[in-house]
Amino acid sequence: MKKILLLLSMTLAGCTHSIHMSHMSDVSANTPKSINLNKHIVEVTTEQTVVLGFVFDIDYVDQAYQQLQEKCPTEIVAVNTQYSTSHRFLHWTNKIRMKAVCAS
Repeated sequence: MKKILLLLSMTLAGCTHSIHMSHMSDVSANTPKSINLNKHIVEVTTEQTVVLGFVFDIDYVDQAYQQLQEKCPTEIVAVNTQYSTSHRFLHWTNKIRMKAVCAS
């Protein structure tokens, strides 16, 4: 009985995390070579929640890119996009994290 309760509690409380994709965009030839990359990095994260296979937000990728553009009104270069998922009991969360260099 103890083994069954332990297995049940691990199943209900357990979670996993998975990175599905990480993509790096091109760097523009017009990017100034004197730019300090550490000072000009912008980052945004958006999420999509899925419960029992029902999706509630389908624009989370577009929202991440729009937020990135709002943080850097000038040219955005070297965009790194990471797509990951966090699984929990009967639901999961898809996450988009975008980091970019703001060439201002």
